[in-house]
Amino acid sequence: METRDALKNELKSQASECDFSFTSNKSYYISSVLILLLWVAFCWEGISSVIQVWYGNEIFNHGFFIVPGSLYLIYLKRSVVLSHKLTPSPLALIVIVPSSLLYIVGAAGDVQLFMHLATFSLLPALIWFLVGNKTAVSILFPLCFMLFSVPVGEQLIPYLQEVAADGSVMLLQLTGVPLFRSGLYIEIPQGRFLVAEACSGVSFFIASFVIGSLYAYLNLISLKRKTLFVCVSLLFPVIANIVRVYGIILIAYWTDMEYAAGADHLIYGWFFFAFVIVCLLGIGELLNRTDKQKLDEKSYGKKGIEHSSLLCVGLLVIMLMAHIWLYLINERAFPVNTQQSIFTIALPPCGTPSFDLSPIFNNPTKQKAKHFDGSNSSCNISFYEAQFDGVNNELVSDLNRIYDPELWSSVNDRNEKIWVESIALDLQVNYLSSPNGKIIKVVYWLSVGEKHFNSKVNAKLFEIRQALEGNRKMGTITIVAVPEDYNFSQLSSKIKSVD
Repeated sequence: METRDALKNELKSQASECDFSFTSNKSYYISSVLILLLWVAFCWEGISSVIQVWYGNEIFNHGFFIVPGSLYLIYLKRSVVLSHKLTPSPLALIVIVPSSLLYIVGAAGDVQLFMHLATFSLLPALIWFLVGNKTAVSILFPLCFMLFSVPVGEQLIPYLQEVAADGSVMLLQLTGVPLFRSGLYIEIPQGRFLVAEACSGVSFFIASFVIGSLYAYLNLISLKRKTLFVCVSLLFPVIANIVRVYGIILIAYWTDMEYAAGADHLIYGWFFFAFVIVCLLGIGELLNRTDKQKLDEKSYGKKGIEHSSLLCVGLLVIMLMAHIWLYLINERAFPVNTQQSIFTIALPPCGTPSFDLSPIFNNPTKQKAKHFDGSNSSCNISFYEAQFDGVNNELVSDLNRIYDPELWSSVNDRNEKIWVESIALDLQVNYLSSPNGKIIKVVYWLSVGEKHFNSKVNAKLFEIRQALEGNRKMGTITIVAVPEDYNFSQLSSKIKSVD
């Protein structure tokens, strides 16, 4: 009789340990919802800005599917998740606290990359905190997969353009096609081609990385094979894009520009990339042939929920304090007023310039362009200035370009610097080429208040420090462009600060 009662009590104990009902675990579910709601409130600016990027930039349209996809991957492993005891883990604070600080710094300095990275680092870290270490390890990939929501990768465009141009020129020379290259312009007897940003293949590169990582997780077991396939998914689109650019120019050469010119090469590109995706998945299937038998997932230990009110309340307090700090920083870092031009050039002004750099500025507070007579009555020096107060605009941003990429192409095989006395900086001289082969030299620098920088990173760090101190100052970018044969050293002495 006693043995029977003991067995009943043991079964009841196991049943209670496996109870995931809301009634029995009300405090756990309520605290979990509160923590996730506080994440939404704290990261609202980052969430709203990242949605705008996903919607407005076709390179990052996949961002809408990453978090739902990650949650679905977790749902697929629900049997593994529920086989562990769900208990809050304080170890997750090693990610939560730095991510919160990174978000505050990003919001203070208007660094969207920091805000987006912190937003989608916090979310998986909070899930880790709520479910515990063992469960988090079992769903490690879905948690890490959420980082693909961060819209990063556009910085690779110039490098991918160079790689595509270098690779296609090499293949064209190997096949005997006569050509002349100037920067990113490739000229053959039949016409001229520009390896533009749309031809960099960055969108396909990112998409291939995402698809390759997901395929490796779902279909491959061996870590060696997974790593190999992810590496292939990174290299394959780069090589494929080189072949695509080469093929477009070769077809134009063979058909005397009748085909592969204008919109044709974009259409060919889509079909080619679709073919490459199929080839990539085919490679995955070859690697998967010997990996067909998946290992059974086994888990040990007690099931159920073990709630720690103290840990959850502590996390809520930390996030609430970070939210209050962020609010105070935004209140103190008020916008500044515009100011007059802070630089000029001690040369006679002139009217129509011999060339136009056409820099692109994203919603500047104020901007101007002036042109000067350099020598021989030639209007050949262009001066541009744009100011940013940090409200609905940003001094250091990938959206600000010192030249229009549709009109100019960077020539990266030259390395030259000049010293500008008025700002006490060594500036990098950038060589640009136009479609007709005209070469110009360009220098630029950034100013935050009265302090000047030749590095975007240093300028942004100084801006962040000023914002955290509640002392935001006007940011300015100054650009000077001259012909290739102009002596920049002489011009540097004529650049004056305006008192």
